[in-house]
Amino acid sequence: MSRITDYDAVAAGYDRRYLHFDYREIESALLTFLGDTPLSAILEVGCGTGHWLRVMAGRAPKIAGVDLSAEMIARARPSGAMLARASAEALPWMDASFDRVVCINALHHFGDRRQFFAEARRVLRPGGGLFTIGLDPHAERDTWWVYDYFPQTRHIDRERFAAVRTLRGDLVKAGFAWSESSEAPVFEHVMTSGEAFARGLVDRGFTSQLTVLADEEFDAGVARIREAERRASPLMLASELHLFATTGWVG
Repeated sequence: MSRITDYDAVAAGYDRRYLHFDYREIESALLTFLGDTPLSAILEVGCGTGHWLRVMAGRAPKIAGVDLSAEMIARARPSGAMLARASAEALPWMDASFDRVVCINALHHFGDRRQFFAEARRVLRPGGGLFTIGLDPHAERDTWWVYDYFPQTRHIDRERFAAVRTLRGDLVKAGFAWSESSEAPVFEHVMTSGEAFARGLVDRGFTSQLTVLADEEFDAGVARIREAERRASPLMLASELHLFATTGWVG
């Protein structure tokens, strides 16, 4: 069964991830995709609170963002981008409006990624490109304390995330001339469970993997961490996540 994240409910604490973790490698991959060629318009789909809109500021005269969450859009307004509340599957722009479309850690939230790819193709100009980055749980390469102590999340992610090879095929079917993918540098982090609780990271709003859990599933995971703390002091919570960038190019 598909699980939907209520981003209106978690918007207030969403940006804590940018305070506690290093996203420079994703930023580097994004800026490499944008390249040095002058661009006139860039769109981010699933822009959230506007973090990546601010990173892209100045890269084109027109920077736009779209998100389905009204609370996320409200927090993105200081980015200065042109914002719209809409779904990824029905982008409110005319054909051939953008040089680049980006989607960072958001694709797995869309109800129909193939329709989004078709919409991205529609709003891109000739020579334009789509950039998306996210996990591939099907590769079985990730180690994450969230998966360890909240085991339902691993199964949920296998349902929500498509394999990278599937994304490449979907892009071609959506009308992109060609697609490619590459592994971004590994995201690694280790902290004590005490640090995680103190920073508010063992929280329903920290990551969508926890947000979509039923109350009893989340409470059981917290209990597992507390039990593990009694056996190991300090208890270390490790993350080693492999992110993949997939791009599609218009001929």
